[in-house]
Amino acid sequence: ASHSYICEHHKSVIQSVRVKRKRRESEEDSGDIEETPEAELFNLQVNTLRRYKRHYKISTNPGLNKAQLVDIIMKHFHSIPVDEKECLTYFIYMVKTNNSKFDQRNGSNMDM
Repeated sequence: ASHSYICEHHKSVIQSVRVKRKRRESEEDSGDIEETPEAELFNLQVNTLRRYKRHYKISTNPGLNKAQLVDIIMKHFHSIPVDEKECLTYFIYMVKTNNSKFDQRNGSNMDM
């Protein structure tokens, strides 16, 4: 039987397939961009945040509240370049050798 119209059920099925196809295509078009997990800096104590700020010599105004401090540190944290493969390699090496610091005898100056 030929239909001159489409029922609501089939219309919704077709629309849902179109939406799913668009999402999948847009995800594929985005390239290698993956969502990175956010660091939960707000769960840290204020003293820990201040030590981070002091260690990396981040200049801020005095008297910041925790939310402002987390915001500034998060911006700094995201600006640090990281080679993920190298970090994972060092991490696996540390776990296998049961060390807490990288062995300096191999010529590397990386402290972990």
